Amino acid sequence: MTIAQTISKYSKLLKSSSPLLDTELLLAFTLNKPKEYLYTYPEKKLTTSQLLKFKKLYRRRLKGEPIAYILGHKEFFGLDFKVNKDILIPRPETEQLVEETLRFTKSNKILSVVEVGVGSGAVIISLAKKLPRAEFIATDISTKALSVAKYNAKKHKVKIHFLLGNLLKPLTEITDFQFLISNFILVANLPYLETKQLNNPQLNYEPKTALIGGPDGLKYYREFFHQIQKYKLQPQAIFLEIGYNQGAKITKLAKLALPRYKITAKKDLCGFDRIIIITK
Repeated sequence: MTIAQTISKYSKLLKSSSPLLDTELLLAFTLNKPKEYLYTYPEKKLTTSQLLKFKKLYRRRLKGEPIAYILGHKEFFGLDFKVNKDILIPRPETEQLVEETLRFTKSNKILSVVEVGVGSGAVIISLAKKLPRAEFIATDISTKALSVAKYNAKKHKVKIHFLLGNLLKPLTEITDFQFLISNFILVANLPYLETKQLNNPQLNYEPKTALIGGPDGLKYYREFFHQIQKYKLQPQAIFLEIGYNQGAKITKLAKLALPRYKITAKKDLCGFDRIIIITK
């Protein structure tokens, strides 16, 4: 079969939101070539071993495995990140979290940026590339997630201090913690799905601990704000990604923990509350 024949045949059989693109990406990965190569040499025939390798990858996608896990990487904010089944795949909508954080830094002097629940490192690494003078700290409760994040930080040549532990607690172990208390901004995209929302077959491949926030999706945000009070943290600002129906509830949690702060909800392209911004 030629490249063109393979794309035509297999894209028609694939039931996904982007069957043609998925087929192209899998074939380009099989051939170890950029996607443009497929349309430069459409009549090039696949060898038997190439076709077998493609079919093996294709069957994984046919069963619903996310394309990012099959390929082992995902683009986010114009950068390429290693991903695997130990971490959540970076979502396009999370780029708004980065954008809102960068917008704040344009008019405010930022000394340190802390991300809680770093996962792949996509958010904090994207910020670090744009804010070369700031200090960056990231926490995660998963050693496997930190391993992926460290790899991505090294790949993109940014310096980030990674800490293992639950939410904000690892910050208390930093030697200059007292200095950090008010001279930083917090960024977090914590698990916020309700248990009953796990009805998407694709989510079966991603780590549940990075998705589920308890019965109402707010388990980790409750603990997050509790720790802010417990450790007497006074960040310059906090940027949170939330579920589509959680704006009012998380605003309430924020007001209880930080009564003197201003709280703003930013909507996504679908008109749902997506980012909560908390500022002094």
